[in-house]
Amino acid sequence: MNRMRLPLIILVTYTHSYGAIREGYSLLGSGWDTYEVLKILISQTLVKVAVPAFFVMSGYLFFANVEKFTKTVYWQKIKRRTKTLLIPYIIWNLLMTVKLGKINLDIFIDPANMPLWFLRDLMVVSLLTPVIYVGVKKLGWWLIVILIPIYITGIWAIQPNLNPYAICFFTLGAMLSIKKMDLVETCKKYVKPASVLSVILMIAMVVTYGAEAYMGLMLCFRVTSVVALFGVAGIAQRGLELCNSLRYSQKFQSPLCDFEAKASYFVYLAHYVLFFGVIDRTFLELFGESQASQCAHYLICPLIKAAILIAIYWSYRRVRAKIIDR
Repeated sequence: MNRMRLPLIILVTYTHSYGAIREGYSLLGSGWDTYEVLKILISQTLVKVAVPAFFVMSGYLFFANVEKFTKTVYWQKIKRRTKTLLIPYIIWNLLMTVKLGKINLDIFIDPANMPLWFLRDLMVVSLLTPVIYVGVKKLGWWLIVILIPIYITGIWAIQPNLNPYAICFFTLGAMLSIKKMDLVETCKKYVKPASVLSVILMIAMVVTYGAEAYMGLMLCFRVTSVVALFGVAGIAQRGLELCNSLRYSQKFQSPLCDFEAKASYFVYLAHYVLFFGVIDRTFLELFGESQASQCAHYLICPLIKAAILIAIYWSYRRVRAKIIDR
């Protein structure tokens, strides 16, 4: 699962960098515009799989290797997540507050570093894991049968810090983990229908963007695409197992995988604060603002920024390692 984090985080950066669609634009009402359709396809369609996938992984990992969910286990996990979630949440919100030049005392409702709403909701559902655990034990798969319609229909309105979206997908991952079911192997069984449905929903979302139907399609796409994503990951895992037999893979795969996971977390925390707007300005100054240039700008600049952030994190690791070695 660690190998999935960096591609998904880079995908998320497209929404936060260039997600705004021209006001009033829709494919049906405004006609074809390559630049706008490209933004809709990636920032408003494909990227919608990323956050549900992270919630599923978080729920799965919370209960991984837990034979009995006791109070001691619960508080150990909450203590660990105080270090990995709460402290980074506070630090990077404060950094964003400094950048904006205004004080935001309500960061647990409205984070200054906007993408960190995911951490906020993840901390809440982590606190609710005893309730989720009892629900899984008492209701089994009926718990998911109940939660998914609640999420899709919007019966339970989205509330800050208590989002049915977060609870639904976190619980799905927790369910598989508690029942000792392999996440990718389970999803691999349904990868074909889930993939076909996801492609159909993606096309429909692009066509209906700006219309009322888009939201319902998007909510359904999150469900099917998560299953398809982990199913495809299960198929790809076979190729990785073949690579494991190579000397290079045996020697470097584990450290590289750890680096990718931690670098992806840094990209997530930092990309909204360290926006690197100079890269955008320089690109457009060099290549102009034709539609082709704008499309290239949209596709390339987030990758450049992510690469810079990864390089910053790599440099930090090197410096930190040298200091510790002393």
